[in-house]
Amino acid sequence: MISSEEIHAYRCPRWDELPDLELYMDQVISVLEKNLKIFIGDDSSKSVTPTMINNYVKQRLVRAPKNKRYDRGHIANLYIITLLKQIMSLSEIGAAITCVTEKYSSKDAYNRFCEIFESSLALVFFEEKPKISKSEYPEADAIIRSITLAYANMLYAGYLVASRLPEKEEVPVKEKKKKEKEK
Repeated sequence: MISSEEIHAYRCPRWDELPDLELYMDQVISVLEKNLKIFIGDDSSKSVTPTMINNYVKQRLVRAPKNKRYDRGHIANLYIITLLKQIMSLSEIGAAITCVTEKYSSKDAYNRFCEIFESSLALVFFEEKPKISKSEYPEADAIIRSITLAYANMLYAGYLVASRLPEKEEVPVKEKKKKEKEK
């Protein structure tokens, strides 16, 4: 379960913090899992796999890699897709990315996503007033804001429900085996 402390401390890696070397798929997956661990946890349905990445390329959500290598643009798009696939269809994610990148460069769109995403998490979890810089593209920002608020609200609802569930008592493996033999 995600904690409020993790949310408070979370910071999206900005474009210039993403690897500037071209990476192979397994390296890309490692970068994504490291940066999205608090959101995907151990849930394999939320994770990213080579098959998923190949499907995103086939569906043109992500451009094809060059010589099986992925750059910052790939990683940024995969970062966004991995998060948003929990609340939107892939075609909706693609349309949102297209709308935003018609206004912003890929770098600026990704950095703007990060800034608004962090602000959305702070607003939903801690009722902090958004600290977002002014933009010359309010329509693109409205798309990002509505999507990131939806995601933040989904996370917060899960957090509230999970925090009220009784904790499962773990039975040591030896006791489980003993109980099974007794049956």
